[in-house]
Amino acid sequence: MPGTGSSTETEVHRHPTAMKGLTTSAPPDIETVYDAFEHRLRLEPNKQTMGRRQVLQVVDEAGWRRVALGDYEWMTYREIGQVTRNLGAGLAALGVQRVAIYAPTSREWTLAMLGCYSQGMQVVTAYDTLGEHGLAHAVRQAEAGAVVAKADQLPVVERIWEQNAFAVVYYADAWGMPKAAEAALERLRGRGAQVMTLDDVGELGKQHPRDLRVAGGDDTALVMYTSGTTGEPKGALIGHRGLLAICGAIHQLVPDYIDYGRDRVLSYLPLSHVLAFFVETYCLYSGLAIGYGTPRTLADDGVVGGKGDLRALQPAVILGVPQVWHAIRAGILRQVAQRPQIVQRLFHGAVRLKTWLVQWGLPTWALDAVVFRRTRAGTGGRLKIAITGGAPVSAHVQQFMAAAVCPMIQGYGLTEASGLVAVQIPGDTSTCNVGVPVPSVELRLVDAPNEGYYACNGQGEVCVRGPSIFRGYLGRADLTQEVIGADGWLLTGDIGEWTAEGRLRIVDRRRNLVKLAHGEYVALEALESAYASAPLVANVCVIADAHMTRPCALVSVDRAAVAQWAQQQQGLKERDEELLAQSMEFRVAVEQELAQAAQSCGLARQERLAAVRVVREAWTPENGMLTAANKLRRREIRRASQALVAEMLAEASLPYATA
Repeated sequence: MPGTGSSTETEVHRHPTAMKGLTTSAPPDIETVYDAFEHRLRLEPNKQTMGRRQVLQVVDEAGWRRVALGDYEWMTYREIGQVTRNLGAGLAALGVQRVAIYAPTSREWTLAMLGCYSQGMQVVTAYDTLGEHGLAHAVRQAEAGAVVAKADQLPVVERIWEQNAFAVVYYADAWGMPKAAEAALERLRGRGAQVMTLDDVGELGKQHPRDLRVAGGDDTALVMYTSGTTGEPKGALIGHRGLLAICGAIHQLVPDYIDYGRDRVLSYLPLSHVLAFFVETYCLYSGLAIGYGTPRTLADDGVVGGKGDLRALQPAVILGVPQVWHAIRAGILRQVAQRPQIVQRLFHGAVRLKTWLVQWGLPTWALDAVVFRRTRAGTGGRLKIAITGGAPVSAHVQQFMAAAVCPMIQGYGLTEASGLVAVQIPGDTSTCNVGVPVPSVELRLVDAPNEGYYACNGQGEVCVRGPSIFRGYLGRADLTQEVIGADGWLLTGDIGEWTAEGRLRIVDRRRNLVKLAHGEYVALEALESAYASAPLVANVCVIADAHMTRPCALVSVDRAAVAQWAQQQQGLKERDEELLAQSMEFRVAVEQELAQAAQSCGLARQERLAAVRVVREAWTPENGMLTAANKLRRREIRRASQALVAEMLAEASLPYATA
């Protein structure tokens, strides 16, 4: 917008459709989450949505539980409406105003959420991996009157009940009730806790029916607790209007791209994360059918004798974080590596050719039909688009996915902006950017002098303003004032730059920009995105500080890739997989792949790794190495691998002070 900049700020950028005003709701003037659901209920009461798969059998294999799953079973909007009204009335009969949901993504999660909104209650979200301390903090600070939990989480719920005294609502699935959960229930009942199943709450609502009491657009919908990488979880207050402004913005961008009557979305990311939550809200509003899955059962190898969630659902849209795309890419490359050399060369040549054809807008149907038919079938065969967020994804991973599977677009958002700030428009084939502002917000970049970024160069800290900005942190006015200025601009803490075409590129987080000994900066997340594209690599934690001239890295490897690599090595086939992953031969192979990734991504000399170590244990949210959104917990990773960090720094002739 011409004339809106200054010496320390870029001009304000808006989506072309928002030049006369930002989007503030979803048509026709819908401002709350439950109204969005009711809108679709009135239009299509018999439309099926919210599908889930029944567990037919649970098989324990060497300590790893795998399942046999049936086909998707669906509920209609009419059925969902009845269930959620009963749940809402039942929760109201318990006398609660805020309800915490502490559970993995599932149909029950969304039913509980809609039940709350049918009576104007606020939902408190907590990652199911948040842990005892984090959950206790969230429940206590938000004054939640009830906690809805999956049976698996009951032991944690039981340990914090004494200090909070809330109603316990739980549900179990066909995986069964773990013994630890049954014991926790007995202890809770013995101490006088009010304990009910989710079905019991619905029955209570039938006995005490109530009219709908939906909140207003200006009311708080969510107290969303971020898992964070450091410190206490913060409760972000997100309003109904903010979420529906995002829905309205999406509806302007994608209606011609989606077949709302036929297409499906696979939901498996945490609904306690704002990205999955606002997408779920949009699906309920627009009529896009939601099929629930789990990270374990996405692919066929996570299911006993049947189809994984991708092939069973055949979704048109899937969301993910870079770790998901790296895993899909690695799986495809493993399959290709087992084919004859001529087929391997044909495949990789076809990837390069299709990337070139797409960039020039030329047809690719012949390559899709002949070369990529099998890779597309592995994800269901009907994917129209993959949406990536959470962290930057490297250009060649984005191009590979677009060639072998389906077009991929990047988005950018944060909890404090109700989930979405900028996104590439479907059909945009560019890489290394997150597109343009969505119609519900406006953006500008401001000077970040400590990091060397200035608005006069089209760079700086990303600032966002609009109706979808959050209301602040619950009980933390001091932290709220640090991120929202008097003029309403939200300081994101992210460094961005404008491309020549007006797209936003995220350089890194301010706190993840590290100055090396020679004064050059390296962006940790950008380097991790580049190095994670190496086929043997599952995840990378880059380590750097002011005493170092080049970074080092801890690497978590892809176990399936390790096994396949061993098959190709003379004399290594029979060695134990864990010992093999720690061998010098394997480390050299990993280092070579990382060097190739650095070269293909065009990394500068100071961005090349000085030393590498492979860790023994995979990094997961369950063991505390990743957040529930699959972001690295750097402090925990370094603490768990202190000896390896010391080795790397010694090898690179660096002081151990940084370990």
